[in-house]
Amino acid sequence: MRVLIAASPGIGHVFPAVPLAWALRLAGHEVLVATGGDGLAVREAGLAVADMCPGLTLVDIVKTTVARHPEMFAEFATARFTDFADSLPYYAQMMNDQPAMMDAYVRVAEEWRPDVVVYSALTVGGLVGAAKLGIPAVEHGYGLFRTDGYGPRLRDLTAECFDRHGVDLPTRMHSIDIAPPSLVGHLPSGWPMRYLPYNGGSHVPRWLLEPPRRPRIAVTLGTTAPGLGGLDRVKRIAELVGDLDAEFVMALGNSDITDLGPVPDNVRVEGWVPLNLLLRTAAGIIHHGGSGTTLAALDAGLPQILLPDGSDRDVNADAVAARGAGVSARIDDVTKAAVDALLHDDALRDAAADVRKEMHAMPGPGQLVARLEQIV
Repeated sequence: MRVLIAASPGIGHVFPAVPLAWALRLAGHEVLVATGGDGLAVREAGLAVADMCPGLTLVDIVKTTVARHPEMFAEFATARFTDFADSLPYYAQMMNDQPAMMDAYVRVAEEWRPDVVVYSALTVGGLVGAAKLGIPAVEHGYGLFRTDGYGPRLRDLTAECFDRHGVDLPTRMHSIDIAPPSLVGHLPSGWPMRYLPYNGGSHVPRWLLEPPRRPRIAVTLGTTAPGLGGLDRVKRIAELVGDLDAEFVMALGNSDITDLGPVPDNVRVEGWVPLNLLLRTAAGIIHHGGSGTTLAALDAGLPQILLPDGSDRDVNADAVAARGAGVSARIDDVTKAAVDALLHDDALRDAAADVRKEMHAMPGPGQLVARLEQIV
């Protein structure tokens, strides 16, 4: 069986599919990943990768769309989304503004001839490619946003791509849901699958292998947010925590830290750090509310402070807070007491531990391979 994994050009959409890709390879199937931008880092997982937008990153794509539709995205920047349908027009516009990229997904499907396409929620080109080949399309969820069931709406909003290739939606559509049921109303959306954190290959720094000398709090803004909004939230956290008895590890990836300025002695500023390993040594985490970071923290059983700034990050933060496993806040409202609660609030820790047990009881990626074989 040949499986094309078509994911948007960002780490947050392609990395969640890596465990399934590994499971497929271990079962003897062929896998090709079509993505771009920062998502090309998935090649470090030992997977074959095709670049759908050479020279472009997800930040480039977002900035292009914002420049072309300033009024629309001024509204997007201030909206607080509670449902995928609310944000769908904005994301669809980003896809419409990249016709060459969408056509590249279709072209790679036509050339490689997969038996099934596994696609991330907004990868319209993957959906169109499956339709042209008459094969099943399986949406791979990436977080707590419920994204399945919106095929007809997405088709209407990106009609140019479908019409350009003379197709409608695939006749066989399925979905994989990696959300812990207790955070999304206990109703699986499609085939449930356990989320296994994959954060890319990297050299593990020696300090990360040593037991921390005092409680450790991880701090990260993910891979996209710093490129759009800067490091103001990180500066605020550094100003708050200098006299707390804990070590704060700020994992900032490729962010330009020249404007960060001096930080307290208990703050360690790092670039890329393997998040899943960092969280295994941590007592809590402060982050932007991105899907991958949220799920990785839940998988590690850690209480969280989430600092959402729109899109699915609001949904993730609200769900974690409602479950009692964390706190959602705007950065100006975060206090020392809130940070200290990550270390000492038993209710937060117990709820996070319960979600971890729930996630670890979900079907693993290997069990989903049989599902894909059946529909093919």
